[in-house]
Formats: sequence, C-alpha cells, structure tokens
Amino acid sequence: MGLSDLFGAGKKEKTPFRIPKEISELRTRIDAETRENFPSLARYNELKLAAKAVAVQLDEVISKGIHSEDAAKIRDDIRKRMSVLTSKIQKNVLAAKKDNKQDYVESNIDYLERKSTRDKAKTLFTNFLDLGEAFRKFCYEGRLESGTKIETLIAEYFNTIADLHSSFFKPYGKDKEISMLRREVLRKVSELYTVFKNNETRFHERALEAYVESKFHQTLNTVKETAQSEVNRTEDVL
Repeated sequence: MGLSDLFGAGKKEKTPFRIPKEISELRTRIDAETRENFPSLARYNELKLAAKAVAVQLDEVISKGIHSEDAAKIRDDIRKRMSVLTSKIQKNVLAAKKDNKQDYVESNIDYLERKSTRDKAKTLFTNFLDLGEAFRKFCYEGRLESGTKIETLIAEYFNTIADLHSSFFKPYGKDKEISMLRREVLRKVSELYTVFKNNETRFHERALEAYVESKFHQTLNTVKETAQSEVNRTEDVL
C-alpha cells in the first residue's frame, strides 16, 4: 500500500487521517541520528535518500487535494528535521577539518567504501549461486536453458569464482562479511563437486570430464589457500 492509499488520495470520501508507518519510522531515525554527538555520514546519506523519496510521495498526495494540508505539514516537518541534522553534520565536518582531525570524516568514508565493496561482492556472489544452480541442473538432468552451452556455463561459473577471489576474497579477506561469503563459496563449490563426480558421464560424453575436474581442484585449492593465508597473518599479529 502506497502513501496515496494511506492518505486516501483519489477517493471520493475523505478517509480518517493517519500518519503512514514509514514516515513515523523515518522521523524516529532522523531524531535518533540528530541526538548523536557525531552523526554517521553514511546513515545521514541513507536518510537523505529516504526523506527525498517520502517527499515525492507526499507531493503526490498534496496534488490530489485530499489530506493535502496534513501531507504538507508532514513534508515540511521532515525537511526541518533533516535541516537540523544537516547542520550538525556540516558543523562536525568543519570542526574536524579545522582541528586537523580527519578521524570523523575518514571513518565514515571508510564505512561507505566497505559497504560499497560488500554490496558488489554480494551481487557477484548471487550470480555465482545462479550459475551453480544451472550447473547442478545439468548434472542431474543433462539439459540447460535454451541457447546456453555447457562449455559457456562452465567458463562463466569458474570465472565468477575467480573474480570473487581476486577482487574481494584476496584483498578484503579480513572483512567479516567478505570472509563469510568466501566460506559459503567453498561450501557450495565442494557440494557441487560431489554432484559433478556423481554425474561424470554427462561431461565424459562431451570430453569435458578432465577439464572440469581440474577446474574444481584448482578453484578449491586457491580459495582455501587464501583463507589459510588470512589465518596465518592473523596469528602473526597475535
């Protein structure tokens, strides 16, 4: 249900006014962040996007003419709350720069960079899961979606793992979420290797058995070595 429905826009009879849940939650989040001595730049940017989206929906309600006054008051209230938070953010950033203390700015920028990296890794991981399911289906049923070749699927599957390893597992192995993805990749690849071994004849018929076998071993060893290397570096520090 959209905000227009909650406000009763587009209906002939004016329904009782009530503030949508998402707006109440947004107000609470803005207020909570404003009470912080050093509000998070990352959460602030998320709140800005949420406030902008709500404002667009409120403008739509206002244009319909039903509950327009209530919607306008809520829109202006959210803008005022965000203005207070914006002022506090700007004040803290300027103070940090003036005192040559970049911790506040850098820690928030670092958070955004880590979040972006994790999001990219998760997107690639989702692709890895989809390819794995297609691979598994071929092992069991000997067929793929129309127009897809098993050679292409094999290449995409192992290339995706290689991309995950080189772009995320190796450089960001200490990150908790990236490390969890790496463990999940190992588990999924190991499971799929077992499925492959139980259905080798499908690949033998296409002279792909030895190639796929080698790719599985190479991939599992590479990812495992990276994980062990990370453990060793942690032990050296301790």
